[in-house]
Amino acid sequence: MNKAQKKILIFHVYKKDGSSLFLHPFERTDALLNLDESVAVEGWYGKEPRIESLTMFRNQLYRYIETAVKEWVQDKKFIPRFIISAGVFLVVYFFTSFVIRDPIPVIDETVVSLLSSIAVYYLLSKRDQSSEKASKKRLKLRMLVDRIVFNESAFIREFEEMLHHNESVAAETLVQSMLASEEKSLSVPSSVEESQALIGYLEKMFSGKIYRRQERKIVKMRVSADKKGSTKHIIKWARSHKVDLPLFAVYHTIKIKTLT
Repeated sequence: MNKAQKKILIFHVYKKDGSSLFLHPFERTDALLNLDESVAVEGWYGKEPRIESLTMFRNQLYRYIETAVKEWVQDKKFIPRFIISAGVFLVVYFFTSFVIRDPIPVIDETVVSLLSSIAVYYLLSKRDQSSEKASKKRLKLRMLVDRIVFNESAFIREFEEMLHHNESVAAETLVQSMLASEEKSLSVPSSVEESQALIGYLEKMFSGKIYRRQERKIVKMRVSADKKGSTKHIIKWARSHKVDLPLFAVYHTIKIKTLT
């Protein structure tokens, strides 16, 4: 691979119940639209994923592509569509001004002109979605997605094992380990790209205000004497906000160890 080539990492993680979790940036429209031959997309897993899981993930990316291309065409062709629709509005308005005669002509003329311009805008939008340029963009992105290959990663394997451990213990035990001064962390060395990408994806999952506020509280609780009260508070918070506490605990541990 060229040293200047950009790289995007995708992670597949098995949860203890056998469900798959894919961590990637492609929910963002711009991440998909910026894909081209200069970008290397690498997939990594701990335990080898099932074929059906990879197929479902690929189909999900196809749906993201459809949405991304639709938005791309809408933005790219907005001004031409707007100008044509505005032109139709004016033409119909002036035409109906001479043809339609009624006591309140302005209302009829405006309504007819507006409906005509909306119809033209909609038809142009439909035409643009099925245009050759949109089809080529769609096909190009699908081909790039089809090239993604997943390989085994010892780093992700240990991440899975930590997650499975968290999912198998009681909530009280899990929270107490989060608040303890010594926590188990990932021992398998990882590349800077792997660790940064993993933390970045998890950070996005837990990026809301409720998470940021709770993270700050947990840092303070780690040095608090009232561990029992802190444990109850975190469990209540996780249940009320339907937080994936085992995954949040792994993320919190990795982040704390990375920053210290």
